[in-house]
Amino acid sequence: MKILMVGAGSMSESLVKGWIDSGISPQSITMTNRADRSRLVTLADQYGVQTTTDEQIEQYDVVVLAMQPEGVLDYVSQQTWTNQLVISVAAHITPIEIEIATNCGAVSAMPNTPVAFRTGMTGLWFGERLSESNRQQSIELFERVGETVETDGTTMPYLMAAAGCSPAFFYEIVGAMTPVLTGAGFDEQAARRIIAQAMKGSAELLLHEDRSTAALIEDVAAPGGPTDRGVHVLREHHLSQAMYAALMESAREES
Repeated sequence: MKILMVGAGSMSESLVKGWIDSGISPQSITMTNRADRSRLVTLADQYGVQTTTDEQIEQYDVVVLAMQPEGVLDYVSQQTWTNQLVISVAAHITPIEIEIATNCGAVSAMPNTPVAFRTGMTGLWFGERLSESNRQQSIELFERVGETVETDGTTMPYLMAAAGCSPAFFYEIVGAMTPVLTGAGFDEQAARRIIAQAMKGSAELLLHEDRSTAALIEDVAAPGGPTDRGVHVLREHHLSQAMYAALMESAREES
């Protein structure tokens, strides 16, 4: 399988890193980026991938469109397609639009940057012309770097908000918590590690528990204890309403 990555930004790099770590040969991945040729040199040195500035689409089995959304349809309409699997990771682009422009089966995918460490969450919106073999191929590609869920035109904006945008929300929380620990005497690296490990462990527990989040809070928030007092402060400051509003706003912007 030969993969062409059109675009060399952070998401493209995250996918490439994850795929290589999963066992895909870097020699089977080619990256192109017309906006910044020096970026290709850096990525080739770092990951051992192939690079090109004159891609021939017909040479590849899978083409991943990882450029800015406004350039996707112009790009695909200028290429010669021969039944490739076309995957767009650009927001706002539907698989139907790509299929019309390429006459190939297409998938609109929305991964998040943790795919770099094979812990990502990717929504997959399948096009109408996609063969069953290409459908399975796209699922297998993204399950190499995390979990997948099928989406459609209605659910994709909310998936993007909850999985694609939320890492930034989590980093905001870490940024708010870190000064408490550094103020107590921990260095910043130790503070981040403490908070990140607590978040990681909590996420693992959520993935293995069927009980409600309210029940999980009760497990650690003894009445009147330090956790209970902290949760009370969060509720006084309307954390739940803020998180709900943030997700809805991100979904609105992406719809």
